[in-house]
Amino acid sequence: MRATVAVLLVIVTGLVAACGSQQPSPAPASALAAASATPAPSALPSATPSSTPTASPTPVATATAMPTPVVTPKPTPKPTPVPWKSYTSKKYHYKISYPPDWIVTPGSGNYSDEFDNFVYPYLYVYRDVVPSGYYVAVSKAMNQRIAYFKSHYHASVVSNKSIKVNGWPGRIAILKGKDGVVNLQIQELILAKGRIGYELELMGQLDAAAADKALFKRIYSSWHPT
Repeated sequence: MRATVAVLLVIVTGLVAACGSQQPSPAPASALAAASATPAPSALPSATPSSTPTASPTPVATATAMPTPVVTPKPTPKPTPVPWKSYTSKKYHYKISYPPDWIVTPGSGNYSDEFDNFVYPYLYVYRDVVPSGYYVAVSKAMNQRIAYFKSHYHASVVSNKSIKVNGWPGRIAILKGKDGVVNLQIQELILAKGRIGYELELMGQLDAAAADKALFKRIYSSWHPT
């Protein structure tokens, strides 16, 4: 094949030289094809695609529910009770405790000491000394006080019994009465030894009867002469 192509090239060259100014004829397509053709590379075998492994899904960790912590409520601290006040009467020679928010109005002349908070209940404390040769008759003194409450407060007796407070014998009476439109509970305590007698009286509203009984008991339990 190469020898044939060379002969054709020699012949064509001689013709061109003989013709002189004639346009050159185009080279045969077969020659151009043979001269310019670059052998095509042999086809590489197609790579058989390997099967792509299917990715297994990564297991998602399931969140474990945390148990709700049990909160034990703290107990509400009890309020610290305010200590009661103490009063010593120089005029009537006794000592007594009373609620911290109350005030004391010392008695003057023949008036008793007064303890209160400007509202019911009111506490009155009085001391009397009978003449020499006499003694305080507790039952008689109580009957006189009951008669007074009946006439001034339309009172009726609920109870009247004997009592002893810090070694002093006496009587305590409870009455129901009225002060205008206010329904009252009157608690009267008379204690005596010989010529000396003490009177403690608590006047409160009837609708607070139970609380006032407890209050009066705490008050007179703290009483003692000086």
